[in-house]
Amino acid sequence: MSGEYVVSGTLIYGEELEAREGYVAIAGSKISEVGFERCDSDIRGIVCPAFVNSHTHLGDSIVKDPPFMPLVELVAPPGGLKHRILSAAGAGAIAGGMRSSLEVMRRTGTCHCIDFREGGAEGARLLREVAGPRATILGRPAPGDSVEAVLAAADGIGISSTRDLPPGAAEDIAEKTKKAGKIIGIHAGELNRDDIDTAMDIMPDFLVHMAQAVASDIRRAADRGIPVVACPRSNAMTGVGLPPLKKMHDAGVTLALGTDNVMLDSPDMFREMEWTDKLLVHDDASVLRMATLNGARLAGLKKGAILPGMDADLIVFDAKSDTFKSSQNLISTVVRRAGPGDIGYFIHEGKVCRNSSRKF
Repeated sequence: MSGEYVVSGTLIYGEELEAREGYVAIAGSKISEVGFERCDSDIRGIVCPAFVNSHTHLGDSIVKDPPFMPLVELVAPPGGLKHRILSAAGAGAIAGGMRSSLEVMRRTGTCHCIDFREGGAEGARLLREVAGPRATILGRPAPGDSVEAVLAAADGIGISSTRDLPPGAAEDIAEKTKKAGKIIGIHAGELNRDDIDTAMDIMPDFLVHMAQAVASDIRRAADRGIPVVACPRSNAMTGVGLPPLKKMHDAGVTLALGTDNVMLDSPDMFREMEWTDKLLVHDDASVLRMATLNGARLAGLKKGAILPGMDADLIVFDAKSDTFKSSQNLISTVVRRAGPGDIGYFIHEGKVCRNSSRKF
């Protein structure tokens, strides 16, 4: 289904994620109208913004579930396990793995991701070919690549850490990226906090991880308005410790959620939300906002909220699903308990998939 149609039921509405009975009118790829009276429609249920996964490494999809090992041995360039496998893999194998992960994301309600893509300009072009508009691609210069070449192929730059660059390089990359009007993200405070200050010095559009952040780091991020993308399941897998998200949340840091390396964790935002809410934040609406609107804003997208003029990217949950029976709060149930089996329809830019079973 596409064109003009109506979705109705209980809407998780607006930036405040208020549960209200109503309808959403969709025209083309956009939400054209939202109303709050009962409306009969062919598509009906609990209507939620689709998820935005704010940190992925889709290229890692070709090496799922490696042995437990220290973080540096897993991912540090250039000799970490993932880099050795990626350098030996052909483009076809990498593209196939990325397609599979994008399909997992579709089935689990994710409409868009922000990907840190290795492989220079060529790697960025490969992901663009595979993902099209479903990914914001933050590339990374490969040997022989210039920053300008990567920026021409990508939506911005994703830096592994200031530790991995020679003095002055991060500042140079940031200056060129900002001059091009593109996005710069950077890992910081994952293994330890010795790259947090230098990461914040370049005023990135967002930081990733901050698992080792202390009070002064949190205050500085809040004061400078630098958002943080958290990946708690990945941090648990690599043994670096869980990020202090409750303290960041209470300090007013804008937070978003990502699932990080596909080799470590499924790109399933239901799992990431449940972990984040139950272990760290204890605020259902805030965690759902981390998984929707906040991530969309990092990428400059008009997604993540049910409002007129936004992209029609929606999850319609089956209100009769056993998961939602006896729910005391629909938003809490979405965040803490729901899963892909509860999805009745997935709508991506106005195109409808029923029961998450048909590709758009």
